[in-house]
Amino acid sequence: MTELLKSAMRYWHIEVLGGLDKPFSWKRLYVKCRRSNRSSYLFWFRLAYVLNTSRSGFWRRRAKLLNEKLSRRYNVEIMLGAQIDEGLWIAHLSGIVITSYAVIGKDFRIWQGSTIGVKGNAEQVRLIIGDGVRIQAHACIISDDIQIGDNVVVGACTFVNKSIPSNTMFFNRRVGESIPYDQASLGRLQK
Repeated sequence: MTELLKSAMRYWHIEVLGGLDKPFSWKRLYVKCRRSNRSSYLFWFRLAYVLNTSRSGFWRRRAKLLNEKLSRRYNVEIMLGAQIDEGLWIAHLSGIVITSYAVIGKDFRIWQGSTIGVKGNAEQVRLIIGDGVRIQAHACIISDDIQIGDNVVVGACTFVNKSIPSNTMFFNRRVGESIPYDQASLGRLQK
């Protein structure tokens, strides 16, 4: 149990308190969690994440219950099977979904409305995201076999279904189009 606590404290020190260069104190951790929903979510998520790595079925069940409660309260659904290294940062706690198959590197940042998931067609699933990756708002990464390199920025409202090399910015081009307004073609939408 002490190893689990040490592991959780390291995550909290980096993600909630702001880094290993700042001193760790339980009081600072408590104050940060009371003042910020993001810090509170990261605290409880990392506790559930660490408890899920325990060999004891008792602690794994508690982790699952805690994660379900967090999903309902904060509208963030990060499955406990996902392997997320230290440095997780969530911009806004709203509509984030990460599958349990994801393997995510250090210093990962994700914005609201983003999804990282699998199609579910393959028996072998490989969803690897490197270090320093940024997933902007409303981006969607869906694939059974994908690898995103280090230091990649996935643009807002982008759909990704193929691998991305390191040190790149990935986005979908969208072209706005306007058409003439025709009352006859709108039919029931006009009213």
